[in-house]
Amino acid sequence: MKSRLRKILPLVVPIGSVILLVAVSVVFASSGGEGGHGGGEEGSSLGTMIWRIVNFVILMALLWKLLADKIKKYFVDRRDEIAQMIEEADKAKSDAQAQYADIQGKLKNVEKDIQDIKVAIMGELGSEKDRIIEEGKVAAERIIQQAKWTAEQEVVKAKNELKDHVVEMAGDMASGMINRSMTPDDQKRILEEYLDKVVR
Repeated sequence: MKSRLRKILPLVVPIGSVILLVAVSVVFASSGGEGGHGGGEEGSSLGTMIWRIVNFVILMALLWKLLADKIKKYFVDRRDEIAQMIEEADKAKSDAQAQYADIQGKLKNVEKDIQDIKVAIMGELGSEKDRIIEEGKVAAERIIQQAKWTAEQEVVKAKNELKDHVVEMAGDMASGMINRSMTPDDQKRILEEYLDKVVR
């Protein structure tokens, strides 16, 4: 937010100067028509018209000179910020997908490990066979449950992280859209309201 204010702040002085210049020009133009130069009404209205055209041309030239580069730079910087946010979101999405694929691979390996344990247990001889088989089944079920629980937790965690990142990015984009559509007066008013709330 502070960086955006720093980018917009240099625009405030030139815009204020231009508004002041326009106000002074309007005052001079309106007083010039009532000055009573003694010529006819046509002469004074023609002079007023020429004065307004000259003022308009000067105003446009000043606006172009003072604001063109700053406005262009602001929009270029904003475009770069949005591109960087999109790139970060894409990276977070690909990381989450990689984690999800890794968890799926682990689940497949757990099933294979369980089958290997069962085969090893069946190979045992003697009176220990039934006890070992029973213990193996219990252990296998526990491993399955634990692995499923762990995998589900990892999937939930990855989804939550992705959601949080998407929400943050959407917030930043919405903030950027609001900032672009707000006038400096709107931003000043919102800042003052926020400061009033914080002070209270």
